[in-house]
Amino acid sequence: MDSIDRSDLLEWAHHEHEHLTRLFDDLRATFNQIAVGDLEGLRREEALDQGVEDLEAALEDMLEHFNEEEEVYFQVIETRFPEFAPKIVALTATHEKICARTQRLQRHLAQRRDEIHEMSAELIALINEVTLELERHNEQEQEVFVQALQRLPENERLELLATKKSLG
Repeated sequence: MDSIDRSDLLEWAHHEHEHLTRLFDDLRATFNQIAVGDLEGLRREEALDQGVEDLEAALEDMLEHFNEEEEVYFQVIETRFPEFAPKIVALTATHEKICARTQRLQRHLAQRRDEIHEMSAELIALINEVTLELERHNEQEQEVFVQALQRLPENERLELLATKKSLG
């Protein structure tokens, strides 16, 4: 590849953000169905099992995505453009916050599985909180990427993309 447009790098980040948002939107829909009683008996148990599995997969995907951002994009942006350092620090803190809330949601599900109806309001609040935080975070992060990557010379964009691809 002899040339690269910054949109190649932005597309990767945007695609990952959309993927994570869809996962949490689906989880939110499942828990809402359980909370309002649309799913009962075996259907409820199957949906809950699937929700638990989806939550585990979402956390794995999120950790992988956040690590790539922090190890690849954030390091390059912060090194090259120190004025973005405060935003990078805030974005990294949000990564930690979202992961901690997701793990808290997993613990709630694991500990109180039999009481899911009684705590459905708490679960719904937590999944909504995580989903909305993730959506806000994605917007803020995309803004930083757009601003920084349009200032990054083409040869550095190529290096950045190569590094990203080497991670998988």
